[in-house]
Amino acid sequence: MSWKEQLDKAVAAIRDAADSEKAREIAAKSKATATSLAQKVREGALGAADAFVEANRDPSALEVRFLNAGVTVLSPSEGISVSRPDAATLVISDGQGNGVVINAAADPAFVEEMIGTVSRLSGNTFDLGTEDGINVVVTKF
Repeated sequence: MSWKEQLDKAVAAIRDAADSEKAREIAAKSKATATSLAQKVREGALGAADAFVEANRDPSALEVRFLNAGVTVLSPSEGISVSRPDAATLVISDGQGNGVVINAAADPAFVEEMIGTVSRLSGNTFDLGTEDGINVVVTKF
């Protein structure tokens, strides 16, 4: 079995397990947290540091630390991907053509480009896709 077949088999097994009631509960909680966080940031109720702390409280948050970039992704959606296309770049995308490109080697790191539909809710908080607070990316540079 090739590595690609092994990977597909493992992903399928996890996807089957993720269809459980517990996984649906976690996705619902993640969606509620992301929506609440996006709303608070939009209203100015949270600063950059508070947004990062609140995002990291959610146990389903995806946290990535790479070079000078700290990123937390709150999303119940399938298709969220984090990639490193080269030695200094981090890309977070929603699988629908929306994403942020981060220059992680710069000190401090920064969002180089927003691709597709991305709303900058504050200096460090982004909503990928339609501004619905579902795919929220919080950065710490």
